[in-house]
Amino acid sequence: MDLIERAKAEVINRHRFFVEWFTGRAPEAEMDVSARAFAPDMRMIEPDGSMTDADQVKAMLRGARGKRAADFEITVELIEARLIGDDAALVIYDEHQVIDGQKSVRRSSALFSADAEAPEGVVWRQLQETWIATE
Repeated sequence: MDLIERAKAEVINRHRFFVEWFTGRAPEAEMDVSARAFAPDMRMIEPDGSMTDADQVKAMLRGARGKRAADFEITVELIEARLIGDDAALVIYDEHQVIDGQKSVRRSSALFSADAEAPEGVVWRQLQETWIATE
């Protein structure tokens, strides 16, 4: 599987994990596996412009286990994926969430690099999320 395909699989599978984790269905041990998907120097730019690092992202995730109702949903729509140089892939996707009946959508761009130790063979290097208005 090439870098682009691994990066796309990572986006889809990490969000599947988030649903299971946030609803409390994923066992605690799954978080350790999932945490390997984030590079130590990863940065995330939230929709409000705040920036967090990998340790903060992992801490937020660990604290969010079981905080969503069983009907919580995330759907990912892949928009574009391309190589950036020889060892990095950029994936742009829309993330649709339903939380307590309220829908939200954000467009994200995520930069990945290869890492054989990561669950899908790539790690998140940078993620930027932007809110998309819903009707």
